[in-house]
Amino acid sequence: MSQRSYEDGCGAALALDVIGERWALHVVRELIFGPKRFRDLRNALPQASQNVLSQRLRELEQDGVIRRVEVGPPVSARVYELTDSGRDLEPVLISLARWGAHRAGPKSAEMSTDAFMLLLKTLYRPPAHQAPSLSIRLVVGLDAFDVTVTPSEVDVVRGARAAVQATVRADVPTLWALIFADRTVASAVDAGDVELTGDGEAAQQFFRLFGL
Repeated sequence: MSQRSYEDGCGAALALDVIGERWALHVVRELIFGPKRFRDLRNALPQASQNVLSQRLRELEQDGVIRRVEVGPPVSARVYELTDSGRDLEPVLISLARWGAHRAGPKSAEMSTDAFMLLLKTLYRPPAHQAPSLSIRLVVGLDAFDVTVTPSEVDVVRGARAAVQATVRADVPTLWALIFADRTVASAVDAGDVELTGDGEAAQQFFRLFGL
């Protein structure tokens, strides 16, 4: 547990003793879809200073929320990953994100790739009618995520692992606009903001499944 404590026996207070510090839940969010190196976390959380991020990582590791592991070969690296206890925080993050999505944020605010993928799980609106599942690959920079939606849930997996109906390559602001700004996949392709392979109609249908 970090040095700060509410000294309160309520379960919510005990949880906040562990994850209530600044940037703690952001770290958990960035690890939901898999482990990351320290520099990956720094890139995803540019507003967090190196010292503060290092401190949060130490505290979360001490509290059993994350752990450090070695990965490789061929390239050996030390990464941070969520423990089972840390993964239990995913529904908490989704509930917080769903609550916060109704609040106005600063226009200059940026969103990391992993934050956007969690947003998909947060704002999924299952179709009113029974519809077949859709599998779309979203590629942002060097990151790829396979997203499968069914009438009951949405599943997001980091990495290109399965057959998909379409692949959409774009940056996060463009993907965000495809959901919230009434922008179509076709217009984004014409403008050069999206690279599309596969079924364009399936891709457009996919982005219509999310929103407030």
